[in-house]
Amino acid sequence: MSDEEARQGVADLKSQQSVLSRQQQTMDERITRMETALQGYPDLVMRLESMSQDLAQLRGRIDNLTNQLDVEDKRFHDLYMDLDSRLKVVESALPKPEGAEGAVPGAPGVAGGKEGATSAGAAESGKNAATVADNGPKSGGQEKGGNPEGASSDARAPSADYDAALSVFNAGNYAKSRKLFEAFVKSNPNDEKVPNALYWIGMNQLLLKDYKGARATNQHLYKSFPDSPKTPDGLLNLAAAWLGLGEPATAKATWKMIIAKYPDSSAAQKAKVRLRQH
Repeated sequence: MSDEEARQGVADLKSQQSVLSRQQQTMDERITRMETALQGYPDLVMRLESMSQDLAQLRGRIDNLTNQLDVEDKRFHDLYMDLDSRLKVVESALPKPEGAEGAVPGAPGVAGGKEGATSAGAAESGKNAATVADNGPKSGGQEKGGNPEGASSDARAPSADYDAALSVFNAGNYAKSRKLFEAFVKSNPNDEKVPNALYWIGMNQLLLKDYKGARATNQHLYKSFPDSPKTPDGLLNLAAAWLGLGEPATAKATWKMIIAKYPDSSAAQKAKVRLRQH
């Protein structure tokens, strides 16, 4: 080998060494960036869990306000109906105007003192009607279960239990909230709020990391109340439960089902985002 070839070989080796050094430096920089990112990962996970809990509590407050609005609307309707019935009783007791059917035009009096008797009868009738109006339309009402206000109070009792369970949830006591919602469902199996209560039972179980319980509850919600407005959100919680149980494929299938069955729901939009993330 000549001197020239030897020098050229050395130059090539130096060039390769320089390239490898640059590659090593690049890899070192990438590893440093990855290590830095991974150091903040646990904190990011904790922040996401905290945000999820805050979002769940916000949903609880919205649901609570919606329920209170429903109760007040029913109460206003009951009061209006009661007032209307009382007004009708009073109007029926008022004396008819002159010239109305049954009146005797131009007769200043009735022979034998009958006019006085008629006036006394009208006064007594008015007194009785006023008594009925003051006490409410009780005749027949008590035999059928009481007046409208009493019926309204009875109807609000389950709602009060529901509100209490929701308030406990908003306070962050998920174990107690779950028990209160379960008691509500058991005591009021036909109440219109049962689907909502099942949703909150599943949410409590999810926050308590009872993934098997959350899976069972949200499956029950879907099978028993497929048309409830709460069901799409319940299916989102079902997908989260599948993830917690280590079954991401089933979670993806659940998100796809939400999009197919409830395409216009907000849950469907969230399901699309989560499919892209996974």
